[in-house]
Amino acid sequence: MSFDELLDIRAPHIYLVRIEGHSLEGAGIFDGDMAVVDRSITAEHGHTVIAAVHCEPVCKRLCKRWPNIILMSENVGYTTETTDA
Repeated sequence: MSFDELLDIRAPHIYLVRIEGHSLEGAGIFDGDMAVVDRSITAEHGHTVIAAVHCEPVCKRLCKRWPNIILMSENVGYTTETTDA
């Protein structure tokens, strides 16, 4: 859902995404929640991000540990995704 359509404004870099899954329940983000995403913000260590893992969108905590980028879950029952920087 685009804020352009919802509020009739010119902000194509800001949109809403519905969270699916339980990987960030420890951070207070639950299945079915709506998240506001601003693509103009550069993701930094510790930010909550929307990323693609194996062509699927995920919402995770970004952890930069050179030379790796780690997408951390905040649910003890979930695994962590690591990619080469």
